[in-house]
Amino acid sequence: MANLPSYFRDFLSEIEPSPSYKEDQKNGHTTLRRRLAEDGDFKVVHVNTFLQGSYRRNTAIHPGKDVDIVVVTSIDPDPPGSASAANKRLGDCLKRYYRNVAPQSRSWGITLSYVMMDVVLATSRRIRKDASFAASLFKADSLDSDDWTSEPLLIPDRDLGRWVETHPKRQLAWTSELNAACGGYFVPLVKMFKWWRKVTYDTPKYPKGYVLERLAGECVDTSKRDHAEGFVALLQNIQAKYVGYALAGLVPILPDAGVPSHNVAHRLSVADFKTFMERVAEALPIARAALDEKDINKSAEGWRRVFGDKFPAAPEKASFPPTPVRPNKPAGFA
Repeated sequence: MANLPSYFRDFLSEIEPSPSYKEDQKNGHTTLRRRLAEDGDFKVVHVNTFLQGSYRRNTAIHPGKDVDIVVVTSIDPDPPGSASAANKRLGDCLKRYYRNVAPQSRSWGITLSYVMMDVVLATSRRIRKDASFAASLFKADSLDSDDWTSEPLLIPDRDLGRWVETHPKRQLAWTSELNAACGGYFVPLVKMFKWWRKVTYDTPKYPKGYVLERLAGECVDTSKRDHAEGFVALLQNIQAKYVGYALAGLVPILPDAGVPSHNVAHRLSVADFKTFMERVAEALPIARAALDEKDINKSAEGWRRVFGDKFPAAPEKASFPPTPVRPNKPAGFA
């Protein structure tokens, strides 16, 4: 068995967002967060901002994803039409500073020349009546506050025209806890899984993003402490757990780690899920053979079939002349 640990370390380094892009993301979200806090109109309702999504959970892959920013406010969610009005207020603020601002289902998308950002407005009924809870939000980039980690937030859904619950801090805690249970191997596994999905097929578009992370969370073998073995086990578990759904024309329910009553796979069609499961079935024997292969060159080639050319190729074996090389010296010299 060739587990190729150094090859997988190099592969994970290759699919990591570049340091320059990470710096661009940091500059982008830092500037935006400062502008929201200081804006003459918006600062009246501004409580805090924090980061969420794959950028915050460290599960993003090259070239990098949008930076997801949650803007916590003191806006009252109870009056009729408050969700739409709150969304408009955030959008108006963003348009004072950025040209390319587009409405999305639950956020505003901002496109800059060097980075993209998704900005989500949020509120909580507790903020309006509990000053200590509002104060705890200023620790939003840590998980130290029990008040903070135990409380979902409300965000406006443009399509539904109302507020819906979300719990990004619980999502982050879920990933962190699972990564700890896996000895630090879950986050790299998610990155490999996302990369495999990216290079395997372009259409259909889904599943992607957090749905893949949740699938990995449902099917990870927490006992594995090896990248190659962990990836094969993941594909095996996905096939064993979900092949029956695909055959029956069903899509599994994947509860949101933050708000379990939400199904993160609710937009995944049966046809898209069937295609995904077919690709898992195709990749599994190739990955298993690469893991079982004792020859390093053949094993590396197998993994390149799974992950593409970002996975390192084995170095070419040195070739030697068929006959000994004679010393290139004049006769009579020692």
